[in-house]
Amino acid sequence: MPPKFTKSARYTQITQLAETEVLDQYECILESGLSPDVLLSHIPAILKKLRVPQCFTKDICQCIQWFYDTGHANVSTESPRWAIVEQLLLHLTISSKLNGVLQVSDIVDIDKLVTFCNRLLRFRDHYRIIRQAWSLFVEASGNKNVDVTTFRLSMKDLTKVKSYLQLDDISDTVLIDMLGCGTSTVEGDVYNYTFHHHGLSVNIKDFAEIMGQLGELD
Repeated sequence: MPPKFTKSARYTQITQLAETEVLDQYECILESGLSPDVLLSHIPAILKKLRVPQCFTKDICQCIQWFYDTGHANVSTESPRWAIVEQLLLHLTISSKLNGVLQVSDIVDIDKLVTFCNRLLRFRDHYRIIRQAWSLFVEASGNKNVDVTTFRLSMKDLTKVKSYLQLDDISDTVLIDMLGCGTSTVEGDVYNYTFHHHGLSVNIKDFAEIMGQLGELD
């Protein structure tokens, strides 16, 4: 019988250290006096100061940039990208839905910010392990001389990895479950905010999420 993959309950638990780091950055912005609130536009700078590797934040920064570039006007809600932006707003800001319609605000909710960054700080703290493991997967798929921080593994690639690592007792269904595990949180919320969908595939950020949900980053 193939192994059963269970999601780690500890993975999403917020550590005191992570909370302190995030609150420090939040307070720095308020103390600067440049803004009475921490806004979505401050998030890229916060992530940079927290030293989160770019491969885990690029999608977030691009999503935020698009939100402001469009002036978050009504026309932008007609774009397929809006569904992704909406997820980010709900995950980070005081935006909320009223009768199914999103009441948009770019003011950051402090509690949401701590939860949001907790995952990214786990990725940062385990970056060496994540990158090494991901590099082995990419190499096992037969792809060489590629930038592992931007490369994506397709379902076909993962099947090659399964064969290379002699994991033939793992069914393709389990691989598909793992792909789904890498694109959403334990609660089922989409967490990867990339605008460029590639079907059933994973990149290093998705892989980090899989490792986390399987307890490898506890």
